[in-house]
This record gives sequence, C-alpha cells and structure tokens, in this order.
Amino acid sequence: MHEIFVSLIIITFLTFYLLDKLAKTSKCQLFGKYFSKVKTKEMVIALTYDDGPNPPYTNELINILNRLEIKATFFTIGQNIEAHPEIIKMLVTSGHEVGNHSYSHQKLIWKKPNFVTREINQTDELLRKLGVTNEILFRAPFGFKRFTLPYILNRMQKKHILWNVDPKDYQENNPELIANHVVENVTPGAIILLHDGGSDRTATIAATEIIITKLQAQGYRFLTVSHMLSRRSNTNQPQIL
Repeated sequence: MHEIFVSLIIITFLTFYLLDKLAKTSKCQLFGKYFSKVKTKEMVIALTYDDGPNPPYTNELINILNRLEIKATFFTIGQNIEAHPEIIKMLVTSGHEVGNHSYSHQKLIWKKPNFVTREINQTDELLRKLGVTNEILFRAPFGFKRFTLPYILNRMQKKHILWNVDPKDYQENNPELIANHVVENVTPGAIILLHDGGSDRTATIAATEIIITKLQAQGYRFLTVSHMLSRRSNTNQPQIL
C-alpha cells in the first residue's frame, strides 16, 4: 500500500512537471500562445506600462509620451479603471493602446475558469464603456501563464502579451539604471516592461524619457504592441522566451 501511495505521488509530480514544461511552449494549443517579443527585422520596439491607471504618474507619462509623439501600451487593472476612468479617456484620446491586466490583479494560476473569465470580461467591459474600440490585449498579473489561464485565453481568442526586457523598475529608484538596462538589452521587436501603477513611479517617468532619447538615437521607432504585431515577419508564429 505504501509503495502504491509513493508511486501515485511520483506520477502526480511528474505529470505537473511535464505540464509546466509544456505550458512554456507554443506547440500545444491546449495551453494557448503568448508573445514576449515580435519577430521582425525592423528597428521597432514597444513600451508597455502595467498596473495603472495611477495618478499622478500615469498622467505625467501621458504628457511626456504625447510631447515626444510616442505611442505606448498600458495594461490596466479593472479596480483602478473604476477609480480613475478619466485617465483611460485621456489614454484613448491621446492614441495610446489600452490593454487588460485583470480586474483585481490576483495571481490567476490555479483559479477556477469562471473566476478567470470574470476577471478578464469585467475589465474589458469597463474599457469598452470608456471608449476603447480596438482589440483588447491581455497581460496576466505577474506574467503567470500556466495551466487554466492559457487554456481560457486560447478559448477566448485573447492574445496574451508578456515581455522580454524587464528593468525591474518596481525595485529601482535610479532612472539611469532603469534606462541603461533597457537600452543595453533591446533588439528589434522587443517588448519592454515598465510600471505606471502600484507605487511612486517618479523614477520610471524619468527613465522613460531617457529610454526614448537614447533608442531613437540608435534608429529605433516606438509602436504600440498591436501595431508591432501587425508588422511581424511571420504572422502565424508567436515569439516565446
């Protein structure tokens, strides 16, 4: 009896290990697909901001991006949208892309499908009411992409957008260090992760202007994620880390 129990434990562990490995690939439709960068030879990249809207920092970012004539993608949280709907309207009016970062920013792994679906749909509905008309991209809280979430996103035909450049601006107060990490790690098609929500984002705001200035000097252009996806080299293949 003991041997059977141990065998079941081992089989269960191996099953979850293999499923976790499988979830990291794009080869199984059961787990859906996600984009961490875009396959392109063009000198284009995307700035993305998570966890807003968050005044006054989101407002300041909008002002800087508008002044520099740059369009970015903001992955917004439903609860914050309800608290600051006027900022979503500012983003829409300014031509920035507004994405879905769940309603409550909970980790969506091991959640029931109904909960995950509600988190996504509730935020989509808020964005639609505030003027978002284009396809709404999704980014999971904390970037988790395992098990039920990818399956649900695949069923909803929802594009899951991650990133391949992360300066960890939520841990760093030095704008130069944030910017240097980005500048040193970008390649064509890069998706850059930054944050406008969650805390004081003064450093991120300052870093944004440095990033734009330095990368424009290298010949890079900044596009929204959707715009960059529309220009990718092979439209059938997501780019997986």
